[in-house]
Amino acid sequence: VSRFLGANASVRPAAPLAMALRAVLAARLASRNAGPTAVVARAVPCPARHAGLRMAPAGFRQLRWGSQLAEDDTPKYVHFRESKLPHPLRAKPFEKDPARMEPDEKPIVDLMQRHIWSQHEIDERLSNLYQHRPQSFSDKAMHAVMYTLYKSFNWITGFKPKDTPVRAVEWRLIVLESFAGVPGFMAAMFRHFRSLRTLQRDHGWIHTLLEEAENERMHLLVCMKMFKVGYVTRLLVVAAQVFMTPWLALLYSVHPRSVHRFVGYLEETACLTYANIIAQVETPGTPLHEAWAHLDAPTLAKAYWRLPEEARWVDALKCIFADEANHRDVNHTFAT
Repeated sequence: VSRFLGANASVRPAAPLAMALRAVLAARLASRNAGPTAVVARAVPCPARHAGLRMAPAGFRQLRWGSQLAEDDTPKYVHFRESKLPHPLRAKPFEKDPARMEPDEKPIVDLMQRHIWSQHEIDERLSNLYQHRPQSFSDKAMHAVMYTLYKSFNWITGFKPKDTPVRAVEWRLIVLESFAGVPGFMAAMFRHFRSLRTLQRDHGWIHTLLEEAENERMHLLVCMKMFKVGYVTRLLVVAAQVFMTPWLALLYSVHPRSVHRFVGYLEETACLTYANIIAQVETPGTPLHEAWAHLDAPTLAKAYWRLPEEARWVDALKCIFADEANHRDVNHTFAT
């Protein structure tokens, strides 16, 4: 400090900037001597309104390059069905008014209502794994492509319906969620440009698709809290994006409904996967039961789905399943 501001502290007693710099540098030196996670407890009084500088408040950790992290690292994420952002269709509980909706908005509003899943809703969806029956040529083509990829994915990851190896499930969930977040964001981009190009409103598609992409990314982040990702898994994630994203983008520019139908079938397979995993975790004697039945849900999952403090990992898996069921229904609706 003396090297920068002079050995005598009384040289410039009236300079607020010098006082502020002296306080900052002294705190940095104290923090470095105490360790990387030292807490800056208080600041030396200084007229900060003149100096334009202030010390980090108590409760923050001072890190390298001046960044700060709160001591309370509880995530503040909001689930997409509880978001308070205004919805173009006024479909959220705090703004829903059926009398104000246009006729073409009414059919999909119920699919877009935001709320956290109840146990009854989860059980209802687990007992009824809806699968769309292909009708048109494009439906049949997308169904064939999706289920070919599904079977190939099962073979690559070693996934099987009974006594599934734990490592195979970890691979599968990371790759699945990393890819599932791509179509929604890509489709929202195309819908956004279309709305600007045609000078017409979008009737809620953009908002819904962006929330879908964000929700899928949150699934990935939750899984990352539970699994360690190796180089092979990372390679599969990159390969899925590199090869599938251009194909989906080209198809969406030509026939958007086919992409939504494809995503609907993708979500069907995701529902089948999660329902199977949940059943195995809750069945004594299976590898998944032995490995996962006793695990607590990560803090991120508890905050995102408003789960109780005693929630288990399987409770988070059930919430992910319910989200996937919602995406399945929404995309099949958009493809109609």
